[in-house]
Amino acid sequence: MNICEHLTVSAQIFPEREALVFNGNRFTYAELERLSSQAACYLQDLAVQPGDRVAIALPNTPAFVVWYYAVLRVGAIAVSVSTRLTSQEIRFIVEDCTAVALVVVDSKSVDLQSQMPACMQHLILVSESGDKISDEFLNVSESGPIDIYPTEPNDPAVILYTSGTTGFPKGATLSHQNVRATVHAFNNLCGLNQDDRILCSVPLFHCYGQNALLNSGFHAAATIVLQQRFDLNESKSLIMDEGVNKLFGVPTMFQLLEETCSLEDLKSINYCFSAATTLPQIVAERWQQKFKMPIYEGYGLTETAPFASYNHRLKFVPGSIGSPVDLVEMKVVHTETGETCAPGELGEIVVRGPNVMLGYWNRPDDTAIAIRDGWFHSGDIGRIDEQGYFYIVDRVKDMISIAGLKVFPAEVERTLHEHAAISDVAVVGLADAILGEKVVAFIVLAKDLQTGSEVTYTEVLEQLREFCQQNLASYKMPKHLLLIDELPRNPSGKILKRVLREQAESMISETQQEIQAKTDIDVSVSTGEAEREGAKQKIHSAWVTEMLKSHPANRLREITSMLQLDVQKMLQLDELPNADERFIEAGLDSLLIVDLQERLKQRLGHAVDLPATLVFDYPSIAELAVFLSSILEEIHSNNDSDRETPGSSVSRKQTVKIPQKEGGGDILFTGNPSETSDLEAEIEGLSEQEALEQLIRELKN
Repeated sequence: MNICEHLTVSAQIFPEREALVFNGNRFTYAELERLSSQAACYLQDLAVQPGDRVAIALPNTPAFVVWYYAVLRVGAIAVSVSTRLTSQEIRFIVEDCTAVALVVVDSKSVDLQSQMPACMQHLILVSESGDKISDEFLNVSESGPIDIYPTEPNDPAVILYTSGTTGFPKGATLSHQNVRATVHAFNNLCGLNQDDRILCSVPLFHCYGQNALLNSGFHAAATIVLQQRFDLNESKSLIMDEGVNKLFGVPTMFQLLEETCSLEDLKSINYCFSAATTLPQIVAERWQQKFKMPIYEGYGLTETAPFASYNHRLKFVPGSIGSPVDLVEMKVVHTETGETCAPGELGEIVVRGPNVMLGYWNRPDDTAIAIRDGWFHSGDIGRIDEQGYFYIVDRVKDMISIAGLKVFPAEVERTLHEHAAISDVAVVGLADAILGEKVVAFIVLAKDLQTGSEVTYTEVLEQLREFCQQNLASYKMPKHLLLIDELPRNPSGKILKRVLREQAESMISETQQEIQAKTDIDVSVSTGEAEREGAKQKIHSAWVTEMLKSHPANRLREITSMLQLDVQKMLQLDELPNADERFIEAGLDSLLIVDLQERLKQRLGHAVDLPATLVFDYPSIAELAVFLSSILEEIHSNNDSDRETPGSSVSRKQTVKIPQKEGGGDILFTGNPSETSDLEAEIEGLSEQEALEQLIRELKN
């Protein structure tokens, strides 16, 4: 059965029922069927044959609906093209699938005509608005309606190009059976019927909008209230004015509606569904609390048409993507061995069923990698519970490896999302010379903080630092917090992490500054060169200056206490660790030792270049504290030297040997003799060296 019959059958049963509402224009099922048939006649006049590819690069307008079903009606393959692509990107898709025709808005015709490959024989132009469709607009032939081309279940119906988040886009080829399987499952589980009025702001060129909404809605003879794109105020008006009762969208849409809508605004809504990307748990909880109804979620990909699982209405499990839909199988397998994981174990989610694509267009090697033994490998890391419900953890390709330990960005994102100061967040991994990779978080602050002062940013970022320390293991903590106005997303709402990785290095190197005084996280905000230089001075002076205010004898105690607190937090100990115990014996593995060293580097700032073997050279808190005290004393001496006027005597420094534990060498303490009298005043009768030796003995005891 040709999937264009979703429209034809509903037009036969409910000819006068409202099928589509757009910009105040209303189309019945009979009208859309007639227009689509006329457009199909036009395609036949152009000699478009069954199996030919016809690319459609149209926004959400009635014109998309008409031409989409016209292409299918003649047995051709509809190739959906994002309207956000450049002319060069459109050319790539047209050439990749050897499309014979391209349907596009007339404003792009000039750019495209000069760039299209030889395979494309026809450029079909549509008005920018696409809301008023007439016979003249379609330029149809004199011939009457044509019959629907009879297709086989496994005949290709549509090619949907993946978003290209990992490189060049690939054309996921879906059969008529793939689409019908999704429509059957979606309508059955969501309960769509002819009385429903569905708000659709999801792009129709995307698999979610095309199959889960357009095809499913027309199969149920429902009314689709179409938006060219999501607009918050327009959406609220359409929901109330058109009596919308089914709300389908992406997480960002639900977040904005929750923040701005009242119960009265959404009183007509009785069902909400989110897809395309994972719905943050905090958004789901706020929605449930405010509107007293859940946001249901499904799971799938373009390659699964896109529906694979559903969090069932009668057995709703918050945070889960549910269980497989009708006729679909899912399981979790080990990423290396391919063996099935036990409940609770993490692995890759794989899918098998009538919804799984035929393959990637003209890419047999990529298809063979994606579909093995009939199972489509999703690239998503997840788990299954004892009840058969699945949970997404992260993407395989997004997983961060820190010294062999795995960090799932989604886990860090979920934790950060819980903080009230954060509106949106994305976490990526960047290369790190020591650890292999490091965690970097891009943060969009809540609206009430976006216009805040530097002081406000400082306070907020300090809170985020503490929040991370309390809720994340040390190796999972972001090493950089990058403030950004808006996260880059593809048309379906997925965050473009490839773009963020490209931006991260330049943002860190060009605009890095640490606003808070005692931080373990680098914070980058957009600022000028002068401000950045000033920030670097702050980084150097904040913690260091505070320590230099202390008397040398007290300073060593303070540094020791600081290190003890660091180790206590890192190891999650109930008590402070013994200052004389070796780090290895205390339980710090190599990763945590490197983490501790990174903390020290950030406290000391840009001016101090610590050796990579620091914590191994001074393997206990007591020994490391003495070394850090010597660093601070040298900084203090250099500062005094900088303040000397021309002709004055140069500040002298002396080196004091502090004996290590038995078997070790000496630790060199660089000090300024001018401090000795102060020390003797506090610890009467002791020289500076004797005072420090006494402190070390106290610490060891």
